[in-house]
Amino acid sequence: MGPDLSELDADETPTSALAEVSPGTALVFGVVPDSLKLIPFSLVSPEDREAIVSAVASVSSVFNVGGQVLNALAQAQGLVRLAPETIQALQAGATAVKSGGYYIGTLSQAGKFSNSVRWLPATGATAAGVIASLGPAIAMIAIQIQLSELSGLVRENLALTETVLKAVRHEQWAEVAGLEQAVAKAVEEANTVGRVTPLIWENISGHEAELRKQRDLFRRNVAAHAAELAARKGHKERRQYIEKSGEALLLDLHCLLLAHKAWFEYQALRAGRARLGVNVAPDEAKLAGIILENAKAEFENTTAQMAAILDTVNRELWILAELPGRRTIAFTGARRSAKDVARMSDQLFRAVQRVSPAVSELPMAVEPPQRIFVDEPLQISEDLRVLRWHLRAEERLEVVATARAAGMGALEGFGLAVKGLGDAITQSPSAVRRALDEPDAPILIAITQNRVLIADLNEFRHEGIVRRTVPSEDIRLVRFRRAGALDRAEIDLLTSETDETWRFNRGTLSSAQAGEIAEMLEHRARANSVRPQAELLSE
Repeated sequence: MGPDLSELDADETPTSALAEVSPGTALVFGVVPDSLKLIPFSLVSPEDREAIVSAVASVSSVFNVGGQVLNALAQAQGLVRLAPETIQALQAGATAVKSGGYYIGTLSQAGKFSNSVRWLPATGATAAGVIASLGPAIAMIAIQIQLSELSGLVRENLALTETVLKAVRHEQWAEVAGLEQAVAKAVEEANTVGRVTPLIWENISGHEAELRKQRDLFRRNVAAHAAELAARKGHKERRQYIEKSGEALLLDLHCLLLAHKAWFEYQALRAGRARLGVNVAPDEAKLAGIILENAKAEFENTTAQMAAILDTVNRELWILAELPGRRTIAFTGARRSAKDVARMSDQLFRAVQRVSPAVSELPMAVEPPQRIFVDEPLQISEDLRVLRWHLRAEERLEVVATARAAGMGALEGFGLAVKGLGDAITQSPSAVRRALDEPDAPILIAITQNRVLIADLNEFRHEGIVRRTVPSEDIRLVRFRRAGALDRAEIDLLTSETDETWRFNRGTLSSAQAGEIAEMLEHRARANSVRPQAELLSE
């Protein structure tokens, strides 16, 4: 239970002021609340700090108490990250909005009130005015925030990966790690001193060429892995590549993270040094702006590249780790547990996620849908653990069912469309005969609000593979047949490319329940049929 809000004196003089410059990141003035971790202004020049205070004071009355500016409150201390629960606490304790567009809220520490805070949220015209008036300082603030996220990232999050990989690629690892440590030390010194002094800068100023060389080397390596994975369309093919090249792939990703971190920190120090010389050489301001703009673009491009490949690698490894039995992968000259290798990938994934908005959230555990019609109910929890890695972040699972795919569906494997069955029989009668004679294959069907996922049941439970998906907009026709002499209800699902039949055991679901599934899919087909004819023909 949180502190009792009734204990707060509404007239208490605030000791802190927060002005959000982006959602979740705020400038802090006055006393730094104990519950928040300060990001120092180590790369923001004294002139820029004065400009920041002036900008906030000119647009908002957040520093005003009783009609006058409190000098103690108007002291810029640095930046803080506001976690969702911190913002929630401020909102819960906030009074009515004041004329300056700020709130008065409270922060607590160890169950007691620690600070009364004037808080200027990022939303609203007042905060927008503050940001607009910050000028060149806002770019330096953005770099300072990103720098904070990178600082200590490797040591905190990648211990397992680092321990395993540096043992097998010691020389390659040592070179990039040495550069990263040298630049990280300079950042730490700048944080301690409060600026990028000439001595700090001189100690690392000659490293740019080698930093760029290392960064470009591992960017090319990662791009090559991405191209290889992109050329493999199916889960099975991607899995084979990851099992064969996973060691090199994770090493290249980790080294790219190290090299990119060091390169970006170097650019931040360079820009910080340039901003300090603005008053002496005005051209330095223009140079600092160019450095910051280029660094920001490169930062986003590189992290997006890592995010894209890590999303694929992480999913495939975790699918393998979720499967029953003791799964192993050939890794670093031995066979390692799939879960251990997945954890290495997961550490890299979370590290990049921390510094890049391009990284999607890891999938949460899937809530069992209300409609579950499966032959083996006790297996459903394991199926859902694997299935979650195939779902997108916004997808909601609506139906999970097991059925049997009619033998006719095997025609697709021979490249034979139902509409061309006559030609197919003429060209390859033996292939058609084998397809027609093939017994029904057990399948898993997962229906979300915008897709149908179809997997061979045995393959899914042993390899975690989903053979194909059908977007809702591709469904053209749905036919439903109630259980008859064969004691099975049937659903035909037709798209512009495929035609398949699902047969449901009466013991798994009733005709009425199968009809509900058919009706859901038929509704999507009807929605597609009302689109303009030209659009249908172009697909």
